[in-house]
Amino acid sequence: MYDFETLVDRRGTGASKWVGVEDGGVLEDIVPLSVADMEFVAPPEVRRALHEVVDRGVFGYQNADDLYFDACRRWYERRQGWIAEQEWLVPAQGVVQALCAAIMVFAREGEGVIVQEPVYYPFRAGVEVHGRRVVNNPLIEGRDADGRLAYSIDFDGLEAAAAGDDVRLMLFCNPHNPVGRVWSADEVRRVAEICKRHDVILVSDEIHGDLIMGARPLTSVMTLSDDLRGNAIVCTAPSKTFNQAGLMNSNIWICDEKLRDVFTREMACVVINGPSNFARAALMAAYDECEGWLEELIAYVRGNDAYVKKRLGEAFPRMNWSPLEGTYLSWTDWRGYFDDAESLERFARDKAKITFDEGAIFGVGGAGFERWNLACPRRVLERACNRFIAAAEGDSRFF
Repeated sequence: MYDFETLVDRRGTGASKWVGVEDGGVLEDIVPLSVADMEFVAPPEVRRALHEVVDRGVFGYQNADDLYFDACRRWYERRQGWIAEQEWLVPAQGVVQALCAAIMVFAREGEGVIVQEPVYYPFRAGVEVHGRRVVNNPLIEGRDADGRLAYSIDFDGLEAAAAGDDVRLMLFCNPHNPVGRVWSADEVRRVAEICKRHDVILVSDEIHGDLIMGARPLTSVMTLSDDLRGNAIVCTAPSKTFNQAGLMNSNIWICDEKLRDVFTREMACVVINGPSNFARAALMAAYDECEGWLEELIAYVRGNDAYVKKRLGEAFPRMNWSPLEGTYLSWTDWRGYFDDAESLERFARDKAKITFDEGAIFGVGGAGFERWNLACPRRVLERACNRFIAAAEGDSRFF
């Protein structure tokens, strides 16, 4: 059994989720559920590997060498059903870095990049900050047989968007952050076919691809036919899976040689050699030794998800949610109680004293939602639910 109950005090460490959180008071009273990293202690096998790097005492430049690649290849073959070739690998310090490089390389200023909002907000920001044009193909919001949120892709809209004369890229998120969908094999194939048909390069962010919470497995773009995956840039990383975000390490996979050469020239300006000493050791330990830890993590997060939805569902019958198929992020709908995003944010921050990544920052269709980070000890979520419920007492919006 691994430890998912220890809560480490991250105040004063520069941790993004904790910057601005009050230093005073008791750690147990603080509930930050915003930035998508984990509050769990990293696997002991990873910590041991990092200690070994420190003990060697030399921290020079590293490469993504054969041992590093072999660990990646074994992992993706076991977990996702595709076999990597070493020449496909382009190291990066992060998936967002790779997305921005692709935007700069393959779209000129003013040209279009497709996103599917509500979606991870650096997608839109990366397009806009580099002077490219956001082409939004919003997800369709529906309901499943149980009345829960059910998101789907507007394929007619995607076809029309991709047919635009100056649309060059599509940023695709699978599993989807924040709505938690794991797209079906048919959906992934149709997206890839539309992009291929219109000469739109498909950039698939699969950073949460190992965090499958439902019954549907991940269909990586890398499992598609050669002609479809040859039109794609696939972004993976151990960072979300094993709580290694701060080690700044991602693996970008590009099958097509010409596409890869163009992309690599851009990445050469910002990446020297490959992963750091620490990132290399952490990835190899995680992929070769920590599969059992991941299985226990998934079971624990599923339990957290069930707990939060039971507590909130009983207390707030007009609250809704998107079933969690992938990621450790719960997408909760509060539009049954709040008329605007600002009042929801004030309630959560000022009355319930909980920090979230507010739904509105994820773009069209996100206002009125809160994204709950479930990757923390359960008692943190117990306190969050208690605070949310207590804050609603006497508030006329909830009656």
